[in-house]
Amino acid sequence: MRIRASHDRLWAIVDDISLIPQYHAEVGKVDLLSGQSTRAMGVKYQCTILEGRKGSFVEEVVDYVPGERFSTAFPEDTWGISKMLRDFVVDSILGAAGGFRDGCGPRSLLRAHWVEDASVERPPSAASHGTQGMRTLEGVKRLAEAT
Repeated sequence: MRIRASHDRLWAIVDDISLIPQYHAEVGKVDLLSGQSTRAMGVKYQCTILEGRKGSFVEEVVDYVPGERFSTAFPEDTWGISKMLRDFVVDSILGAAGGFRDGCGPRSLLRAHWVEDASVERPPSAASHGTQGMRTLEGVKRLAEAT
C-alpha cells in the first residue's frame, strides 16, 4: 500500500489523537484524559468501541519523537487484555519519505521498524494485530489522501 501524502500531512494525522475515530474503524469515541489532543510523552487517552465487542481501552504515549515515531502502551481496558499482556506496546514509525508503519507486541520485538519509502508495511511481529491494524492503516491512507 502506498500513501500519497507529504510527511508533514501524514504526521499531522497520526499525531492528532482527536482524529483516531476518523481512521480507526472500531473506535467510535476518544476521551482526552490528559486534556490535550496531540501526542507527547505521558499523554493518556481512552478509546471507546461502540459497536461489536463494546468496551474501552486507555493508551499512554511511552515514546515520542516528533515527526518520526511514537509508541503507546495499554495500561488498562475493559476486556482484561492489559492484565494478560503487560508489556504490550504499539510502535508507530513514520519514515523519511512519508511511509508509515505500525507494529504491536512485546516491546523487545518492536524496535527499529522503519519504512524507507512511502509504502505501508506490517512487520511479522504484528501478525496478531493483522486485519484490524491494516484497516487502521488504510483509514490513515484515506484521510491523508483526501486533502
